[in-house]
Amino acid sequence: MPTQHPPAGRARKRAETRRAIADAALRLFALRGFDAVTVSEVAGAADVSAKTVFNYFPAKEQLFYEHEPLLAGDPAEAVLHRADGRTTIVPSRLLRAGTTGDLALFGRIYRESEPLRAHGRDLFAARERALAESLAGVAWAGAADGLRTRILAAAVFGPLRQVWESILLEAADRVPPDEAVTRGVRTLEEAYAVLGEAFENFLQGRGTPALHLHAPPIPGTQPHAVRGERPSIRRVAELAGVSATTVSHTLNGRRPVAGETRRRVLRAIEELGYRPNTLARGLRTSRSQTIGLIIPDITNPFYPAVARGLQDVLGPAGYDQIISNTDGVRRAERTAIEHMIARQVDGLAFAVFHTHAEHLLPAIEAGIPVVRLGGRQVQQGVDLIHSDDEGGAAEATRHLLGRGYRRIAFVCGPAAEGPAAERVAGYRAALADAGLPADRALVAHTEFSRAGGARGVARLLELPEPPDAVLCANDVMAIGALDVAARRGLRVPDDLAVMGFDDIDAAGLVSPGLTTMANPAREIGRATARRLLERLHGAIGEPSTELVVPTRLVRRQSV
Repeated sequence: MPTQHPPAGRARKRAETRRAIADAALRLFALRGFDAVTVSEVAGAADVSAKTVFNYFPAKEQLFYEHEPLLAGDPAEAVLHRADGRTTIVPSRLLRAGTTGDLALFGRIYRESEPLRAHGRDLFAARERALAESLAGVAWAGAADGLRTRILAAAVFGPLRQVWESILLEAADRVPPDEAVTRGVRTLEEAYAVLGEAFENFLQGRGTPALHLHAPPIPGTQPHAVRGERPSIRRVAELAGVSATTVSHTLNGRRPVAGETRRRVLRAIEELGYRPNTLARGLRTSRSQTIGLIIPDITNPFYPAVARGLQDVLGPAGYDQIISNTDGVRRAERTAIEHMIARQVDGLAFAVFHTHAEHLLPAIEAGIPVVRLGGRQVQQGVDLIHSDDEGGAAEATRHLLGRGYRRIAFVCGPAAEGPAAERVAGYRAALADAGLPADRALVAHTEFSRAGGARGVARLLELPEPPDAVLCANDVMAIGALDVAARRGLRVPDDLAVMGFDDIDAAGLVSPGLTTMANPAREIGRATARRLLERLHGAIGEPSTELVVPTRLVRRQSV
């Protein structure tokens, strides 16, 4: 057996140690998340010192990106200087021929950590600079044209970073990795076809060799059938016997196309059933044609009605919705906002209870119009649309007082945040106007659900002096109150009056019918969509606006 050369042995040992440290780190990140793991814990898991970890990985984020499964190669390798004097950028050389490692696991860890997302942006910025330096040697890139090389590099890496992140997030959401990669590659090809056309105009007319943005199929991702696959612009071009740029000219009409060529392209489009890719178009226009909606409880009928109102306005305008449910959990709310930013939504509407001003700054700084549904006006740059929560609750309390009830309880959320806080304030104001004390024992904090409402009312009924009426922060909680009353043999409204808020469809279906305050969810959704579109079209000059939608008393049999 030949004797191993000592330097080679040391190099192999260093590589093995580096891999062991990175593997130990990934196992910990998978179990606990990146942010919760310390470098000392990684050192312990890898059976090395913390100093050794820092020697190999000066930044903690590098431990994670050691396992990056998609990016490949030196950006300089994407620049080809051809014998005919032309320079071609081949973006496909920036991705691996096939994914390595667990793409879904990598995506899930990435999705949950803002430091990892920030490091990813830095990683792409470094690669973009490396590509710009590689382009500095082409004939037209003199000292005065350094800006052009940076623009070209940005044009390559901007779409690539968006597609890279989209693939990770789709894999994290349990989309099969091969399908996520294939869809991402197809989108990238279409985006580069459009950008290639733009850069032909950008570089022509200088009396120097042209530079071409060329995106052939990435190795290992030749077209094959996947669930939901649709024809790409490249397939249309192949069938019509033209370039993808010519197909783009035919579709957008910006450049003349010969009549016969145009007919061949249109026949290919019809035969394949091709539809332009919205995400690819968004890479060109900086618009994704999507609006994010973040809600606390998708099972509460109020919020699907809000979503329907949004769709009433957004659909005809060519926008889709992305809906995220948070269950009213503080961390989930912040994560949902981060995900919407990562998904490049054009606008964001959210109905959340724990989000504070600083959590919205990334969306505002990214130029995303934001509308908050309910709560108080908390900062500039955020529009507010809500029902008259405080006035509606005051009117509901006055209605109960007018019916002769005096010991009126209020069932609200865990900390009376968001719209519920306004409703508690209205309830207390109406009691004060009537000269009645606001007994703290009569305010029950619970979950915004049917079960939560039942638990809250059950506690109130155990008081030495129980209430004779209960006002709930929403109708779902009020239905839970009716459940408790029925189980205990209480007659509604003779023994206990129950009143809700929202007037969901179920309020008129339960027995007895639920008296409530109508909160026009669908109209709130429509108003929200209109305000977001106005922001996107630059039709509003004020930094923030507020729109209050009136509530209305709906009398039924529970009071």
